[in-house]
Amino acid sequence: MIPSLSCLHPMSYVIQAAFLHQAWTSIEYDVSKTCTVLVLYTIYVVLFLFSIYTLIHRNSRGRRFMLVTSSTMFLLGTSGMLFTVVQMTVSLALFEAQIECDAADLERLERSIRLYNNLAAASMFRVVVNNLLTDVLLSYRCYIIWGSRRIVLIVPGILILATCVVGSLGTVSRYFFDKLPFSDLKAPFALAGATNLILMCLTAGRIWYMSREARNRCALRKRYHAVIAMIVESGALYWSVILLEIVSRSLVSQSYFAEIFQGICDGLLDHMINIIPTLIFVRVGMGYGEWHQKSAPITCIPAVHTRRRPEDRFPEDMGSEVIDIKWTGV
Repeated sequence: MIPSLSCLHPMSYVIQAAFLHQAWTSIEYDVSKTCTVLVLYTIYVVLFLFSIYTLIHRNSRGRRFMLVTSSTMFLLGTSGMLFTVVQMTVSLALFEAQIECDAADLERLERSIRLYNNLAAASMFRVVVNNLLTDVLLSYRCYIIWGSRRIVLIVPGILILATCVVGSLGTVSRYFFDKLPFSDLKAPFALAGATNLILMCLTAGRIWYMSREARNRCALRKRYHAVIAMIVESGALYWSVILLEIVSRSLVSQSYFAEIFQGICDGLLDHMINIIPTLIFVRVGMGYGEWHQKSAPITCIPAVHTRRRPEDRFPEDMGSEVIDIKWTGV
């Protein structure tokens, strides 16, 4: 956030070192964030198109919900990229105008600073909404795997709501009302990380429990393990991004390195919350979990076939697009 302008004497071309340092670190932050966002957005567009192709060509349960959610996340990701580019452009214009400022330009510069801060606030609100959609998508996956049992979503639902409230109040406090008590923007990220951890444990834990019931069926057991690995990997990746963001916002240094690091972390957060769930669709579409038996067949103890309850079936058997692992052989 660019602070209120404290301009130099009219027509003075002597710039204070502290003022120039503050303006330049803001430029470094915006440039580093913009470069990170543009690289990740390019990757995200490719992943999104592939995931849409995968969803359209699979007639399975929840397809419409997945299409709507994924498309909305893409629109939010695109708006975030545009916010970042415009914010960097305004920051560069401000830097030039502040160097050449005189008394007649003070009002125009103040308006430009308000525009910059409004863009930053809009970007933060977009992250809050985007994270909400990501959590809803992961909650739906957990809901399906638990056999549509609503009780498992009580705790995650409370945490998701708390994340939205704290994130919104923190943004308002930072950019509009400084006297509000919710000024620490690390709190919503901590809540988001806790939500993701609980959903990951609930989802992977349920599949692990089902894999125990299939311990005498080698092929099915490997399918379970492949899905568990995918869930844990995506959860670990999300947690890594959250930890980097919390660390970057905990830095008190105003050095060039700290600003660049925070810009990169903010850029990562902006699009990784979209890329991580999209990767699930992409890996499913590419046949993640395929296993071709090239060695001698494994001898398994024949299982006694019993009728399974609907909630104990593998997600693919329920026709769910949430996790749909293609298996080609034993």
